[in-house]
Amino acid sequence: MYGEDIEHALRARKYNAIRADERELINAITYDTDGIIKRRPCFDYSEEFIGELQEHDINVCEPDEENDDGWTFTLPPMYREE
Repeated sequence: MYGEDIEHALRARKYNAIRADERELINAITYDTDGIIKRRPCFDYSEEFIGELQEHDINVCEPDEENDDGWTFTLPPMYREE
């Protein structure tokens, strides 16, 4: 009986955490000055969000679990502050 409620709560929590990570990255992109943004591997982003970034020519390097490297987002030159 409570199992479904717990599963729903956990899915909602994960969804909200992903959206918060995405909002934080958008904020970082807005105020970035060097064109490269790095984030810890614990951050999570939806496939749709990553696709939108790539459609706007933002290079996305996913975390490398072997080296414990995080996310790297490289902005195209036209968005970099010179």
